[in-house]
Amino acid sequence: MSQFMRASTRKKRDVMMEVALAMFMEKGYENVSVDDIIAATSTSKGTFYHYFKSKDAIISALFSKQTQLIQDWVKQPPSKVQSLEGHINRLFLDLASNIQMSPRLIRSLQALSLQNDTVKSEELRQLKVLTESLMHWLPEPKKIELLVCMYTGTILTWCNQDDADLLSMMKNNLAWLWVGLRSEEPYASLQVEPVPKEEKRMKVAIIGGGLAGLTAAAYLSENPHVEGILFERSPQLGGRAFTYEKAGFTLNYGAHAIYGIDRHTLTTMERELGLSFSSKQVDKRKVVYAKHNQLTTAPLDAINLLKTDLLSTIQKVRFVGEIAAIIANIHNIKNYATLADYLAESNADEDVKELWEHLVCSNFFITPEDARNVSGAVISEYYHNLFLSSKPVNYVLGSWAVITNQLKQKMTTSGKWEIALQEGVDGLRYEDRKFVIKTKAREMAFDKVIFAMPVQQVVKLLKGTAWEPFLAPYESNTATEVMVYDIGLSRVVARPFSYISDMDNKLFISDVSATDHTLVPEGGQLLQGIAYLSDKFDNDEDRKAYLDNKTSQMEALFDMHYPGWRDVTAVKRVSKKAMVSSVKNIATNRLLPTRVENIPFYFCGDGCTGKGELAERAFSSARSAALSIVQEVQQALLNV
Repeated sequence: MSQFMRASTRKKRDVMMEVALAMFMEKGYENVSVDDIIAATSTSKGTFYHYFKSKDAIISALFSKQTQLIQDWVKQPPSKVQSLEGHINRLFLDLASNIQMSPRLIRSLQALSLQNDTVKSEELRQLKVLTESLMHWLPEPKKIELLVCMYTGTILTWCNQDDADLLSMMKNNLAWLWVGLRSEEPYASLQVEPVPKEEKRMKVAIIGGGLAGLTAAAYLSENPHVEGILFERSPQLGGRAFTYEKAGFTLNYGAHAIYGIDRHTLTTMERELGLSFSSKQVDKRKVVYAKHNQLTTAPLDAINLLKTDLLSTIQKVRFVGEIAAIIANIHNIKNYATLADYLAESNADEDVKELWEHLVCSNFFITPEDARNVSGAVISEYYHNLFLSSKPVNYVLGSWAVITNQLKQKMTTSGKWEIALQEGVDGLRYEDRKFVIKTKAREMAFDKVIFAMPVQQVVKLLKGTAWEPFLAPYESNTATEVMVYDIGLSRVVARPFSYISDMDNKLFISDVSATDHTLVPEGGQLLQGIAYLSDKFDNDEDRKAYLDNKTSQMEALFDMHYPGWRDVTAVKRVSKKAMVSSVKNIATNRLLPTRVENIPFYFCGDGCTGKGELAERAFSSARSAALSIVQEVQQALLNV
C-alpha cells in the first residue's frame, strides 16, 4: 500500500486490520472468512480487495510497517552513519516508536502467533529480515543474536505491563546490552553457581474446571513456586460457561453478559493476567418492560426513566432519589435484613415497590418471592456498583470461550499445570501432612486444595470426614435455577428491541445477536428466553405442570414480538432447569467464605463470598483464593 495514502483511507484500512485481528483471536484464524471480515466492518468486497489481496495479506500488513522500516534503515549510505552503535540504536528506537501506541494490538498479535502457523511464519520472516539487516552493519552473529533477543524480550515485557513506556524500556535495555557488547573479553570464563538442591514447589489441587477453577489456576500459574493439577469431571472445561456450536450458532450454557464491565472483576483480571477480549454494550434505548400487555422503556438511566410509563412523575422523582442515595451509599436499604423488610416500612407507592422487586428479579435471576428475601446490604452493594458504572450491560464478544480459552492457555503454557479432564475426585483425606486426593485412576498428595465447584457438591464430597461438621451451615443452600429457551433463526424475523422483560409473568427475552454478532451465521438471529423459576412444589406432577406453563408463556412471548420465528428456527434448545448460580443469594442461604474456620481448604465459585453476582462472584472469589495461596508461598520463602 502506498506510503502516500490519505489519512482517512489509512484509518479505514487500520480499522479493518484491527477488527480482523480481534476476530482471529475470538474465533481462530481458520474459522474467519473474508466475508466475515467484510460483514464485521460494514464494507464491500471491492473495498476489502482494494486494501488486501487475501486474508493472509492482513497478517502480512500487520508486520509490513516494521519490515519496511528495517529495509529503509539498511539502505542508509555509510557517509550518513556517524557511529555504528548509534545507527543500530536508531533502528530499535524507531521500531519501538512505530508500535508504542498499540500495546493491545501487539499483545493480541503475539498471542495469535502461538496459535496459528500463518501468523508465526510472518513473525519469523520479520525477525529474519531484522537479523540479516543487522548483519550488514555488524557481521558478528553472536552479538546480533543478543540484540534481537533484547528487542523481542523488551516488547514481550512491555505488552504485559500497564502504562509502560516502550521507548524508555528499549533505551535502558540497549544501554545495558552495549556494556556487554563493548567488552574486550567476550569469551571470558563463565561463572556458574553450584547446582542447588531442587527447589520445592507448593503443589495445589483445584477441583472444578469452571470459570472459578480456571481463574484460580491462571493466577497460580504465574507463580514459579506453585504447580498443580486441575480436576474436571466432565469432558470439557468451562462448567456452566461451556460454549458449543450447532448449525453455525454459538450457544452458551450460561449467558456471557457482564454487568458494569468497567467496574467488574473481569476488567481487573484482563489487566493482571494479560487477557485480551472485546465487548459491546447493550443499547439501553432498546430495553423495554411489558406490563399488562403494554410496552414501556425500562428505567435504566435518567433518559429512560423520564420516558417510562411504569411510574408517575412523582414516583420517578422518588425513584431518582433512591438511586442517588444508593450511589452515595446512604440508602436505608443497606440496614434491612431483606428487601421485604425495607419495602414493608417504605412509604413508597406500590408501583415503586414492584419496580424494586422486578429489578432484583432481573439481576439475581430469581422469582419475586425470592427477590423479597435478598439481603438489603447485598442489594445496596450490588446497585451501588452498577449505578456508578458507565457501561451497565455488556456482552463479551465471542462468548465465554474467549475468556476460558485464554485462561486455559495461560495455565498450560506455564508448564507447571496439568488439566485432568473426565477425572472426578471421589475422596479426600489428610495423611503425612499432605492432602491425598483419590480419583478412579490414581491417588496424589497435595499441599493445598481449592474447591471450585458448587457448594452442594463440596458438602457431599466431604461427608464422613472430620471437616463435615464445619460445613453444616451451608448444606441446606438452594441453587438459582431458571428455564432457558434458546432459538437460533436462519434469518432476522424482527428486531424491535434487544431485551424485553415481561413483568407480569417474570420472563425475559434477549436478542443476543443484536449485541454479539459473532454468535450467528450471516443473516441469522439468536434469541434467548429466560424464565425465573420457583422451587416450591408439593409433588413432581405440580412441578411438571408449572414448567409446561412457563414453556407456553415463553413461546407466547416469542409469538407476540417475533412473529414467524417457528418457520425459520434452525436451532432450538430448552433447558427446563438450568442452574445459573449454585447458591441463591437470599437471606436464608449463606454464601461460603473462601476460607472457613477449622477447614484447611480454599473455596471459590458463584456460591462463595465475593464481589458482584453470578459469574463475577466466581471470578472474584477465585482471584481472592489464589492470591491468598500466593501470599502463603511468599511468606514461606521469607521464612526460609
